[in-house]
Amino acid sequence: MPDPTQPAAVEQQPAKKKRSPVKLIIAILVPLAVIGFGVFGYLNSVGSSSKVGDCVSGNVTDANTIKKAECGPGATYKVVGRIEDKKQDEGGADGAICSPYPTAEALYWEGREGGKGNFLCLEPFKA
Repeated sequence: MPDPTQPAAVEQQPAKKKRSPVKLIIAILVPLAVIGFGVFGYLNSVGSSSKVGDCVSGNVTDANTIKKAECGPGATYKVVGRIEDKKQDEGGADGAICSPYPTAEALYWEGREGGKGNFLCLEPFKA
């Protein structure tokens, strides 16, 4: 039994840690930035943003060189066909997927390895 002449022991609760607003801001902004850059990259990639009539420059055998271009002196190819949501091996060894586009002489595929992506059927750009 507690002694009535002694003051009651006061339980001390541990002090609440203050959360740093800087850490909170970083915890929110870093994931948003990563997501934002991913979306920006996808929306600005050649395979996802090019449509029939657009021009590209570069070498179709080296995806790092393919870029959207103005249809003019810097353009290498013009997009004559676009086929979406296909695996890379669905293009055929000879580019058969572009056979509905008789002027197409090159094929470019962009997507995730082992996943689906977009084919661009390309004809040489003539100024």
